[in-house]
Amino acid sequence: MAQLYLTFPDQPGVPNIALRGFQRVHLAAGESKRVRFDLSQRDLSAVDPDGARKVMTGEYRVFVGSGQPETGAAVSSGVFSVEQGSDLPR
Repeated sequence: MAQLYLTFPDQPGVPNIALRGFQRVHLAAGESKRVRFDLSQRDLSAVDPDGARKVMTGEYRVFVGSGQPETGAAVSSGVFSVEQGSDLPR
């Protein structure tokens, strides 16, 4: 299984890390496959201390692999930034 985890900008009330996608992938020994995840605004959002759901400005890190990062699971990671945040409807 391929799992996608996302870390959020360092702001009050947001989670440290969140599972935002997974796909079942069947591989034979030595085989590799490319997987694709499409993240929506909701996937990139978190709830702030006032209860508003927002895509926040700042740096995000994405991890894709066989499990949660920093648990010994094999993962690849990348970084991206959001320059203009947005409020999402409730």
